[in-house]
Amino acid sequence: MYKEFETEISYKYLKEVIHNLKEPICIMGGWAVFFHVNHKFEKAQGRPYLGSRDIDLGFHMNNDLKDSTLAQTIIILKDKLNFKPLSFRFMKEIHTETGQEIKEGKAVPSYFIFPMYIDLIVDSIPKDFKKKFGFNPIDEPLLKHVFNSKEFNVIREFNKKLLLPNPKLLLAMKINSLPDRDKEHKKIKDICDLFALAWYSNINPQTIDLSKYTGKNNLIKCFQSIADKDYERAAIQMGHASEEVRRVISLILLQ
Repeated sequence: MYKEFETEISYKYLKEVIHNLKEPICIMGGWAVFFHVNHKFEKAQGRPYLGSRDIDLGFHMNNDLKDSTLAQTIIILKDKLNFKPLSFRFMKEIHTETGQEIKEGKAVPSYFIFPMYIDLIVDSIPKDFKKKFGFNPIDEPLLKHVFNSKEFNVIREFNKKLLLPNPKLLLAMKINSLPDRDKEHKKIKDICDLFALAWYSNINPQTIDLSKYTGKNNLIKCFQSIADKDYERAAIQMGHASEEVRRVISLILLQ
């Protein structure tokens, strides 16, 4: 699904970014799933869980935009780590053969370029956000459960305190986004993450109720968007039978 080079580069920069940011740091998306499930997955299968290509960071926003954690993070990404702003994302171009950053202005064929993205995701969008930062951010309303209701797990990684949305919230975020995925590899990764969170984290898929986060309609919409071939492709990645992947995901979605 993802090339090993891509996830290794992403992990390398995840470590670098975390090292340079102030605690606590909210990790979202694929790397949050990784930290939740990797211990049990690796113990069961003798290999690490799937990594992520992108790095997703979550932020609580209020009206103090100037001194917000997001504002401090943007400064660090741009001025210290040399990531380039690209709309709501920050990016570095990495040479796929050397693994080195491609210097600005250097001509490199596109097939040798891996774009390393960092996405900044907020729980709400304050007034004047675009005026202050120059872009419209990704907003994820479910992040409010992390920052307001403390629905998170705390881990220590790379000698830093990290906040991970709890498995229920990550499941809900994946369920809300999966039906609208326009790239096949992202859809299959979402299915893998759904199964991994249900099978290898501390939740019970037979009793979990996600409707308060997603609503019943989104659960059904997600289930209807997954075809037989999607289960089969995800099963190959997970090392489980496609019937088992379907059964477990059905427990989550058809409540």
